[in-house]
Amino acid sequence: MVLSKRLTNDIKKQVRRRNRIEIRTEKEIEKACEQYRDWVSEERKQGRKPVTVIAEGDSWTRYIIGNGLIYYLEDLLDTRILNLAFPGDEVREMVSPDQINRLKRELRRGPSRRLKYDYMVFSGGGNDLVGADRFHKWLHPYQRGMDATEVLNRKAIRAAFSLLDEGYEEIIAARDRFSSRTHLLFHGYDFAIPNGKGVCGRGPWLKPGLDMRKVPAKLRREVVKLFLQEFDKLLDRI
Repeated sequence: MVLSKRLTNDIKKQVRRRNRIEIRTEKEIEKACEQYRDWVSEERKQGRKPVTVIAEGDSWTRYIIGNGLIYYLEDLLDTRILNLAFPGDEVREMVSPDQINRLKRELRRGPSRRLKYDYMVFSGGGNDLVGADRFHKWLHPYQRGMDATEVLNRKAIRAAFSLLDEGYEEIIAARDRFSSRTHLLFHGYDFAIPNGKGVCGRGPWLKPGLDMRKVPAKLRREVVKLFLQEFDKLLDRI
């Protein structure tokens, strides 16, 4: 009874925290949309032609703590990026009515009058595949003599990837309709080491699933590598 009550309270705290983050991020994004257009207009008045970039995604694109991918891209490209991402989002959330409609609105408006974005960065799939202790779903329970390839549950992976594919296609369709000359940039992942370490108080994401499926230590890095290569193949097909 005490454990159940404690678990309920923990869930309520997580929900309240998530709601606070969403409200804060929502305000930040709407403010950023107008600031970005003002910046581009001012740059053009000064005779400059900045590279214009819009981004949608998950925690890779907007960390709750610290700097995400967008921060480093802005530094590398020496430009600003309009970031529409929500930390922790799955692809299905990125194509929910509110979020996909905002993306369509910004693609239609462009960064300035009679101007379309040069690039669109999209980061999606990480939370869908390994968030919320999900990694075990893509693995078979280990049996003696299995190699890394046999550990992967390819039927389950195909089912998960088909949903991701639909989400990516909806993002692409929005680009095609409202800003067809904007170049799309997707990304895969480096070969993670499933050592059980989290980041910023979150995780770990891979090791618990490998533990649950009792995958031997000698196979774990190869299993993760093969899984991430399957995700790369999905992006290649898209």
